[in-house]
Amino acid sequence: MSHVNRHLAHTLEQQHKRSVKGLFLKIETLNMNCTALRERLEPHIDFTLYEHAIDYVNQYISYTTILNLKFITNTQNLEIAVLHVLLLSHILENEAPHEFDYERSVLQGYIQEVLALNHHTESLFNNHQEKMMLYIAEKRQSL
Repeated sequence: MSHVNRHLAHTLEQQHKRSVKGLFLKIETLNMNCTALRERLEPHIDFTLYEHAIDYVNQYISYTTILNLKFITNTQNLEIAVLHVLLLSHILENEAPHEFDYERSVLQGYIQEVLALNHHTESLFNNHQEKMMLYIAEKRQSL
């Protein structure tokens, strides 16, 4: 009986590891997709206008920036994926309404994917959205 329990425990542990690894790969893919979307926007948007939003996001990134996202600790981080879609959302909300319709629809898909990753993501998304707006407002007032 003890052999069966050990085998079951080992099987469950392996299944859990695959599930966690799959989650990290989904997060990494979302971050890579967001990077590709941002790079698609770069020739058409003045990113210096979004300096404060970029600064807010960069506070949560280790050893690099959101504009040069590297390292597995960043690319497979759920919080950074949330911040990435928030930054892109903020940028596209402040651009001409019909100029980037395709990019907005792609971003909406990414937002839905991020929110579906786990049950904590929606509150993380809402908290960072509120904090980012306060940060931007404070930085604009201090100028």
